Amino acid sequence: MQPFSSPFEQFREICFSAPNTIKDLLPLIDFLETFPEETTEESLIHLIGTTALGIVKSSQGGLWDNRKWLFLRGVPPDNPASPSAEWLCLPWTHIDKDFGHLIVKASESSPVLEILLSISAPLLAWCRLEQLRTDQNRALALQISRLNTLFELTRHFGIGELENKRDIVHHFANTLAGEFMIQRILALDINGTVLLGKGLGVIPNSLDGDALEDLIKAKELSFAAELKDQDHSHGFVYLADSAKGPLSDEDKLFLQTLFYITSGHLSALKLRESRIQAIKMEKDMELARNIQRRILPQRLPEPDGWQCAAANLPYDAVGGDLYDLWIARDAEQGDRLHVIIGDISGKGLPASLMMTQLSAFLRVMADRRVNNWGRLAQRLNALMNEVRDRNRYATLVAASINPINGDLRYLNGGHNPPILIPGNGGPIRRLYATGPVIGLLPDAVYYEGHEVMAPGDVLVLFTDGLVEVQDTDGLELGDDKVVSAAQALPETSADEIFEQILIKTFSHAKENGFRDDMTLLVIKRRENI
Repeated sequence: MQPFSSPFEQFREICFSAPNTIKDLLPLIDFLETFPEETTEESLIHLIGTTALGIVKSSQGGLWDNRKWLFLRGVPPDNPASPSAEWLCLPWTHIDKDFGHLIVKASESSPVLEILLSISAPLLAWCRLEQLRTDQNRALALQISRLNTLFELTRHFGIGELENKRDIVHHFANTLAGEFMIQRILALDINGTVLLGKGLGVIPNSLDGDALEDLIKAKELSFAAELKDQDHSHGFVYLADSAKGPLSDEDKLFLQTLFYITSGHLSALKLRESRIQAIKMEKDMELARNIQRRILPQRLPEPDGWQCAAANLPYDAVGGDLYDLWIARDAEQGDRLHVIIGDISGKGLPASLMMTQLSAFLRVMADRRVNNWGRLAQRLNALMNEVRDRNRYATLVAASINPINGDLRYLNGGHNPPILIPGNGGPIRRLYATGPVIGLLPDAVYYEGHEVMAPGDVLVLFTDGLVEVQDTDGLELGDDKVVSAAQALPETSADEIFEQILIKTFSHAKENGFRDDMTLLVIKRRENI
């Protein structure tokens, strides 16, 4: 007999060949009539299982996915993978998908049962595909919602609507509550003064020692984090568990981003309050200046055998240049020195706000060892494309140096190529772009570059404001003079090389001055002692 081309052809043949058994088809007809109403995988599986038992008129059996029962009625066989002869075991597949077996206690099978399995398998595949699409849409909607949350948080912080620490913390707490469904939040400043007690009832104005510990236990505040921005601590925040359940890794990353941005604004607020009389005429610009000051590192890390020197000279009251250096801790593979330099398009408050966002994202995403800077750049580019202001973008160099062996891994997103000057007098090497600018092309691809710094080598990083300084005839400085200034002092420190480059720059400009933000970093690996 020729095989049937479809279960419906088999169904039709049964109807014509065995009209006296037409009542055996009733459960299948009921199934076909009912399944469009089943909107979940669980309800569809339940319908398939009950229909199968109805076809063979059995009260025991179910659907086994080779690991567990998806549906079960009555007492199951001792070994579902290989049941005894009194049990029917029929495969349940669709193309290359194996859903398991239908296992029922019955003396003989039925062609109607095989039709049910043939029809239900693609239905289950479709149901799971629809669930996958639903989950993907839900994840996309969550990312869009969080980008909007981040934008709104930075917008409220940036435009100066929140005038004191309590207002900032309150807005931050409301954001956490709405985003993560956290119902109980406690915030204290560094002196133990209560800044906010959300969902905690009546509590004292200040808490420390045993009183704080007792409240944390009584209110089940299981998570604690410091509101800290580089060298400035503003207090601590204690959170109850989310009503949605444990936080995912993406949840934790976003939570850290909110903490970092809020801490940065608290630092800016602290600086602004100390200069309240000086900022009455330029409130927004001064706020941006304060934000920018707290972003730039206060002290440069210098691992054993390394020297660092850096400075940022904004052209206006606020600028769009960014640099950062810090030690990324890794207990298993060793610490690394992370170096970042960037230039935001444009000037003033909008550029400063974008620089704040870029700095926050980088600090969170690269706070530990980075396995691939190219993939990190693609994530960063996607985030910046969502929150950037109009056509604003950033050029960026981010590098990671192993202080032990000089291994240098980096990305260059459309920035001026840093210059690697060998200490042995060999040819210089430039760290050319490994991808386009950040925040302009949503689908841009980035790669990771690699170099090695030997003892005596010097790495010079800068923004275009330095090499584009013009003399009175309009001639730009160019990076060749930067190289010559660094090579003129091969055995000196990073500070002396840094000073020599600046002297060369200002000597070139003379009374013409400079017309853009200037940032310069010099990193030297000292000769082996």
